[in-house]
Amino acid sequence: MTTVKALDVVAAIIERDGKILLAQRPAQADQAGLWEFAGGKVEPGESQPQALARELREELGIEAEPARYVASHQREVSGRLITLHAWHVVTFSGEPLRHYHSALIWCTPAEALQHALAPADIPLLEAFMASHAARPAD
Repeated sequence: MTTVKALDVVAAIIERDGKILLAQRPAQADQAGLWEFAGGKVEPGESQPQALARELREELGIEAEPARYVASHQREVSGRLITLHAWHVVTFSGEPLRHYHSALIWCTPAEALQHALAPADIPLLEAFMASHAARPAD
């Protein structure tokens, strides 16, 4: 019996002026060309917000403060069980740059659904949209 390696991964739904940031996976990555929320693996000893702040510094060159947990989604990818945890980020400094991804775009959550999203990110986007719809506008 093979043991499936479990990974905890954090993803940032970065929001500015009602738009969210999507990042396109580079050619050398798994699921190349698909759009995703920036983020990455949680390292031993890190909390999810700490991991996300580190990953956003590495991938986008921004200093971010994950504000609110959104949702988690689990799926098996290439023999690994990945649990993806989405966090809403509204406070960050710096302008996101492509240190890792091949492209970055700002779009509304509804527009994001029209892009070729990584399958694990779709339920996170849907949960984000549902939680947004349930909140009164500022």
